[in-house]
Amino acid sequence: MAVVLSVLIFTINRISHLFLPGSAKGGIEKMRSIFFQRIKRNDVPVIPLSGGTRCGSKSNPLKRGSIRSEYLLLFCLIQFIQPVSSQDTFDFSKKGAIHDQVIHSWNTHYRDYFASEIKRRLFQDSDVYVLYDVQIGGLQSFVEMTRRCKDTPQIAELVDLLSPVFSALAPIPDADNSKGWVCSGGNICTAYGFLGKEVPLCSVQFLGLLGALATNISGNIPPHQQTIAEKTFLTEAFNTMAVQLNRWFTAGYFTSVDKRLHVTVADITDGSSRYFFSDKDLWCLTVLSDLSELHQAGTQPVAEDGKKAFNDLQNKKDGIKSIFDLFLARTSLTKSSKGVRAELDKGFWKYHFDNRYAGYSGAISPVSWEKNSDGKSEIKTLVTWDSAYLAQNVAWDISHSRRLVPAFETFVRNRENIKKVWGYDNPAFDPVALRLAYANQVAEKIWNGNIDYPLFSNFWSGDNGWYRVAYANQTGRQFVGYPPYGLNTSMPDGGYAVWGAFQPTLRIVFRNIFALTQSDDAKAKSFISQYYQGFSGKRSDDTFKKSIQNLSFLSDMVELPFIDPDK
Repeated sequence: MAVVLSVLIFTINRISHLFLPGSAKGGIEKMRSIFFQRIKRNDVPVIPLSGGTRCGSKSNPLKRGSIRSEYLLLFCLIQFIQPVSSQDTFDFSKKGAIHDQVIHSWNTHYRDYFASEIKRRLFQDSDVYVLYDVQIGGLQSFVEMTRRCKDTPQIAELVDLLSPVFSALAPIPDADNSKGWVCSGGNICTAYGFLGKEVPLCSVQFLGLLGALATNISGNIPPHQQTIAEKTFLTEAFNTMAVQLNRWFTAGYFTSVDKRLHVTVADITDGSSRYFFSDKDLWCLTVLSDLSELHQAGTQPVAEDGKKAFNDLQNKKDGIKSIFDLFLARTSLTKSSKGVRAELDKGFWKYHFDNRYAGYSGAISPVSWEKNSDGKSEIKTLVTWDSAYLAQNVAWDISHSRRLVPAFETFVRNRENIKKVWGYDNPAFDPVALRLAYANQVAEKIWNGNIDYPLFSNFWSGDNGWYRVAYANQTGRQFVGYPPYGLNTSMPDGGYAVWGAFQPTLRIVFRNIFALTQSDDAKAKSFISQYYQGFSGKRSDDTFKKSIQNLSFLSDMVELPFIDPDK
């Protein structure tokens, strides 16, 4: 017993050095004190440790057995690291206070809000960007919470909410009457010349939401218990996913994938996006994964076009495999003292126009908007661009990178289904290990290391310069750009909190962000107002009822289990 206690005490010390920044280490003495009190009460949790198995090739740094015992024990000790005032305050479990809070907000605000947005923007204005906005605006996180908690009443309500969208499908011009969502209104489609056209990014992003809900139904509700509406939704979703993927997976698209497979960072000499691994590519993989799960669960397309599309996709397996290979090729893995970190498209976006100030982190905005003698607003340059402002390793920003979260949720569930349905069996495609590596990048490079007042750099590379300076000015938008730490809200409302289920540092960080939203402390309130505006953890606060960020963040915090990344 003495040996065990010595090991645990040593582990506490190791954790303080391995995982906690200087600002948090002052609480270690208090942590030890609480820990010893638990020992006296015989109230110390035990986690069985396993060595794990190797995965991938010998050169692959993603080794399941490489997780330290300290890393796993940190999950035992997280409660000792949390602020003392919050240790026994917040209940994130199923049917706990936070779960109840999310359901209450859904019943009293969000359900009707999303219904009105879809009705107004899609069916009255014919603006397909609402499909993009409802996915990114909290519904994906809410769907995943209902999956974890098996909230069947809310699953049924989500079906009622999203089912009408199928009726908005219309023949795509010059696509052999293949159906999709055509944009006929709205500011963005008008400004960018998208009227009368499909906007593939909006469509595929919404398919990611449909796939999440459909697999939620098939995974949580046995067929004999599914309502007619749920059965219909499953077949409609499968049909729509198959038809649209098949339309996009042309010979030209697969040629583009093949070209990109052979491009290196050294080949990138300008700001063109033609060689990027895009968010559309990642969403296609997400939808393919969900489609494999539905197929293996026995779901069938509802119409002949869906049946034909799925059969056609079976003949495109080589191309489909190449998309997965491209994702792996663009995932850069770096060993660190704490594990393996992952970046996507590292350095490929160096010359991208939106990233041209990624290496500039000054307080002065690069541009401003001022009225000229005619009373019209014009852009004025305040910080002249210099090549020194290029960031060598920059790629995706942390807001766009949120697509990684739903992608890995379905990849982890469906590694075997992807192999069976699409024939993809590359051993380097290890979703569990890859997901952990991407989470490690957040903890080690993107987070500022301050446990009390967490902030996050704008770019996945860890660069924290200005992003999207003077973005979309052609639409009339007067936007100077995102300053350093300007994308902070993308972390709590982007789904990343669910990675706290297996990355212990992130579990601490996101729970402390939540604690800050609850605090009446003047400094905490000022911090939240400056960096996380719109977030409130208090049910009585009107901000909570109206802020879309809260639905995402709180949904992601509910019922997160401990997941041993070694298994």
